[in-house]
Amino acid sequence: MGTIMRGRLLVGVLAVAALSAAAVACGGGGDEEATGTTVAPSPGATGTPAGTPTATPSAVEKQLQGMVLQLSDLPDGFSRAQESFSTNQDVAGAGEDAAKVLAQLTEWGRVLGHGVVYSSEAESGVLLVDSTVSLYQSDGGAAASFADAVTTARATDWAATVGEAADVQVEEVPPLEVGDEMLWMRITGTAAIGDPAAEQPFIQDVVLLRVGPVRGSVSTVSAAADAALLVEGMVRTQAANMAAGLQ
Repeated sequence: MGTIMRGRLLVGVLAVAALSAAAVACGGGGDEEATGTTVAPSPGATGTPAGTPTATPSAVEKQLQGMVLQLSDLPDGFSRAQESFSTNQDVAGAGEDAAKVLAQLTEWGRVLGHGVVYSSEAESGVLLVDSTVSLYQSDGGAAASFADAVTTARATDWAATVGEAADVQVEEVPPLEVGDEMLWMRITGTAAIGDPAAEQPFIQDVVLLRVGPVRGSVSTVSAAADAALLVEGMVRTQAANMAAGLQ
């Protein structure tokens, strides 16, 4: 089986891990913002998939679209797989805790969220990139939401989210000097994929960051150990995009 096909399968195997990352990286630690995407759930968005006709974007929507990673920010070989917005009602959903979640988001002053997913068929390196932002009415609201997400990230049983994987390890990477707050979680392990099945290493980076009243996240899935600098570059770029969007 070719490397590209193995990469596609690896992304599929780790989709459940991306879902867990979504629950952590969205507008609040317990918010289920990520639903319905065909590639992997987006941490900061739910709603209309890319390519679906919509009304003219509002000023806030345009602002958020400029804050996430752009296709031009990524190496050659990536394509946009999904893009969507999320209102507080979208995040709260219709479950038993919907009213509680909505009240919390309202208290924090969450305005709107946006997320985009990119996938790559490159033979090595980063295979999947999930970039999100959520705008709040104040720095304090965004900081409270960020703190809640950090608590959730550190309490998450990441090994249980990856599915049929072995040797799963979780570590906190020292934060970069970008933005106002940041948390970087790295999940590594091996997954048996392919036909016949063969063990293959994977790396999932889940980065949460805050710039003023905006919370963001960059989540990646990689099959190459040397992709750390590439992920770091993406995080720095998104932090710069978030700051520029507030000017």
